[in-house]
Formats: sequence, structure tokens, C-alpha cells
Amino acid sequence: MKSLNQCPLCGSGRLTSVSSVTDHLVTGEVFEIVECPACGARHTSPVPSEEEIGRYYESEQYKPHSDRGVGLSDLAYRTVRGIMIGKKRKWIERLTGKKDGQLLDVGCGTGEFAASMRDNGWNVTCVDSSETAREEARERFGLEPLPPTQWLDSGSDQFDCITFWHTLEHVHEPRRYLNAARSGLQEGGVLLIGLPNFTSHDAVVYGDHWAAYDVPRHLTHFSPSAMDRFLTSCGFALEGTVGLPYDAYYVSLLSARYRGDGSLGALWTGFISNRKARSARNRYSSLIYAARRKSID
Repeated sequence: MKSLNQCPLCGSGRLTSVSSVTDHLVTGEVFEIVECPACGARHTSPVPSEEEIGRYYESEQYKPHSDRGVGLSDLAYRTVRGIMIGKKRKWIERLTGKKDGQLLDVGCGTGEFAASMRDNGWNVTCVDSSETAREEARERFGLEPLPPTQWLDSGSDQFDCITFWHTLEHVHEPRRYLNAARSGLQEGGVLLIGLPNFTSHDAVVYGDHWAAYDVPRHLTHFSPSAMDRFLTSCGFALEGTVGLPYDAYYVSLLSARYRGDGSLGALWTGFISNRKARSARNRYSSLIYAARRKSID
């Protein structure tokens, strides 16, 4: 593991410690959350190497890489995911103006979204770092997900839409991924990135127990302003954001479990978080950022 001494996004060396956060999912290890005053992003430190990070995903409770749980939270997760898949398809159709086209899904997990888009007429390429998730996507949906390096090193295909659904916070080199996405977007294509938002009300309430810090699986933590700056620095123009209200409830329930609180209080926190976000739309627990390539003058 390597402790951070400069910001991976902007290169600033002025990192300040914000809190200490426990890996509640797998190891119980404690990591620092550090913030960059220059760009506003937060980071997990120390950072497990790409060779080390795999063991932090080795849990049946890690839902994006497993679809076999039968508990209440598993059923709720799959129900909400099914609802959101339909919403995401409609957003893509509206933003691209197309009912079919070329789609790249980076961080496809077990493949539900990618398979749905394929079944609705899109030509889908999907990418995931987990061999376990890629194998499940092959077995269940007949998809052929690529490992990230194969996509990052190819640079050939052109896409109408590229999606990162809760993926960018996991990768070791976010700028490399967005540079590849910029190269891979067709003229007028849209980039969609879903991310947790540490400026949300539920994040403030739960502090270092906030489940969406999810250390050390989440390496980078974005606020809306930090994400806007990062997109601009990578040659994108932010078009807008969409809030994800379901996430406030799910994240609050996990956070309450980590803190030893009850579920009713967590649901109330999720409700209040969404109410506050209705008047300040960039305060949702999770946001989808829609961006396009900036024109070259």
C-alpha cells in the first residue's frame, strides 16, 4: 500500500486529513480520507495497489459482483436496480436522440444493465475489472466483458454513449479512464457517470460511518464541484446532473448498521436527505453527471 502525498487528480501536494474510516465490509482495516484543497476531491489513503485491491472485494455482500443473495437487502437492491435500468435507458435515449447505437458500459458488474441495453437494440461493449463478475455476465447473459486494460489500450471503437455507473470512484487512474472515454466518444456522444456525493445530508449525518465512502474499494470521492473541475480538466463540458433518491435510503441503512443505529432512523435520514436535495439538487446522496466533449477552438 502507498500513502498519498499528492492529489491523483490535480497533482497538488497539499492534502489534509478529513477523517478515519473503517472497511466494514471485508477486513475491518482503517483508512484515512484526505482532501485536496486545490480541486476539492477526497481520496482514500493508503491506496492498495492494483495487485492488492482484489482481496477487498472478496465478500458475498459486495452486490455489484454477486447476484445470488436472498436477504431483504439483496431483494431491495435488485428491485431498485431493475427500476433504474429502465430509467437509465430512457435518459440515454433522450440525451443521444437515439433508440439504438453504440454503447460502452465501463464497470458492468454482472451485466444486467448491459444486457438490457443490448436486448433493446443497442450494440454494447462492456468492461469490468472483476474476473468473477465477467464470468457471471458471460454465463447469465451471453455477454463478453473485457478487462479494463483491453479497452484502455485499444482506443479504436467510437461510441454514442459511455457509462460509468458507480465505477470511476473505484479506479486507480481516473484521468486515464476519462481520457480514454473522450477519445472513444463520437461527435455529439454523451458521457454518463454515477457517483456518491459526500456533500449530501446523509453523508454529513453519518460522517466517518457513511457507507458510500466504502474504503478502500472507493479510492476517489467526488463532490459536484470537484467533479465539474475534473471533467473540465479532461476535456469535457458538464451538461447537468440527475439525483438518485433511492441511494439515500440504501446508503443510510448501511451507514446506520455500521454505526449501530436502528433502521427507522436511517429511513428518516434518507427522507430528509432527499427533501433537502429537492431545493439544492446537487445535494442528492448520489448523482449522475452528463457531459460531452468540449469543442476544440
